[in-house]
Amino acid sequence: MSKKSNLLNFDKEIAYSIGLKEAIILQIFKAEKKQNLATLIDKLSFFEEEEIHKVLKKLLKLKLIEESSAETFCLKSKNEETIPERKQNISRGYFPSNNILKEAKSLGVSEDFIKNKLPEFRAYWSDRKDKSFSWDYKFLKYLLKEWRTEEENLNKASKMKPIQKNWKPSKEALQILKHAEIDEKFIIDALPEFILYWSERNTASDSWNTKFLNHIKNQWVRYQNLISIVKKPTRMKKDWEPSEDCYDVLSLAKIDKIFAVSQIPEFKLYWLETKEMRNCWNSKFIQHVKFKWKAKHGNTKNVLSRLKDHEWAVNFKN
Repeated sequence: MSKKSNLLNFDKEIAYSIGLKEAIILQIFKAEKKQNLATLIDKLSFFEEEEIHKVLKKLLKLKLIEESSAETFCLKSKNEETIPERKQNISRGYFPSNNILKEAKSLGVSEDFIKNKLPEFRAYWSDRKDKSFSWDYKFLKYLLKEWRTEEENLNKASKMKPIQKNWKPSKEALQILKHAEIDEKFIIDALPEFILYWSERNTASDSWNTKFLNHIKNQWVRYQNLISIVKKPTRMKKDWEPSEDCYDVLSLAKIDKIFAVSQIPEFKLYWLETKEMRNCWNSKFIQHVKFKWKAKHGNTKNVLSRLKDHEWAVNFKN
């Protein structure tokens, strides 16, 4: 730290190798070789005291400083062989020191994980041909980052579970759907088929509520499109054809398009003869196809044989 200003200096390359805080404190020692702990804490008032103790401990391990007396530290002499004057390439047979291994294990890193990551670390830095003041602490930093990622993956995997037959969306999920102005009956009717669909696939997930939200929102948009095509009741027309959204809805119930198309002539003929008025022929057609499909397949394992006829909210009365 400059005496003429409040500016704080540090070596960028050292910061990259052993850490920013370490580089800052080492620079203070370079400016004034001997530092009392209390004075150092006062100079670095923007650091937590515990952090300063950790950094000093690390610099002592790296043999960049030494403790000359109680709570007094000084920069190691340049003529001592132990001080790393220059950065070095990683050696082919690099192996971390016992101190680094102990520190890694004390932080919860398993021995097998260390052994698995060491070849990757050596290969990566050998290919890059970069140099470092301390490969030990570079390895420790890399190891801890990889370990945290591994723990996150394991934690996520432990939460991944198949959907249960009695699964229900959370209160928060239902509240979100309510705010989206989605009909409650539509949500209730959609739940059994949603559970059945994912149960048959034996898919594991840690976000069933999110999946359900997305599913309901998508199906609600499709349903709204279906029922908004005609705003007032009309009679069946000779040239009437179901919209493509009808086939999308039916496909969710595992009813193929070919079967649905084959039902159009009978459906049109019946309603042309009755001359009744309806405000949503698409919705009525979906009901008709589902009924015919169920009649044809009986009590099979098909979705419809285990669900109410009004699944997916297409049975809202006109």
